[in-house]
Amino acid sequence: MSDKKAGSTATATERVRKQCPICGQPSYSAAGIHPQCATVQAEAPRLEQLKADKKAIQKKPQQRSWKKKCLKCGSEVHVRRKVCDCGHDFSPRPPAAH
Repeated sequence: MSDKKAGSTATATERVRKQCPICGQPSYSAAGIHPQCATVQAEAPRLEQLKADKKAIQKKPQQRSWKKKCLKCGSEVHVRRKVCDCGHDFSPRPPAAH
């Protein structure tokens, strides 16, 4: 016995749908691409730029408002400290007399 029925061959009158180049599914659109897939394709460069911007923002070290950076060793110390562990003095210096 054959699984094929008599007369089940494809005829020339059947409509052949275009394949969507993005998802590979048969497309119902006249342009041959699903509107959803076209939107995804159009938005891809913008989304890549947003991801890159977000990654760049995360890489920047954020200085905390209650910390200050030592000019001598580069470590962060509390803003109320007058002297760093390395010996750097944070107190303002009086202007030099002429």
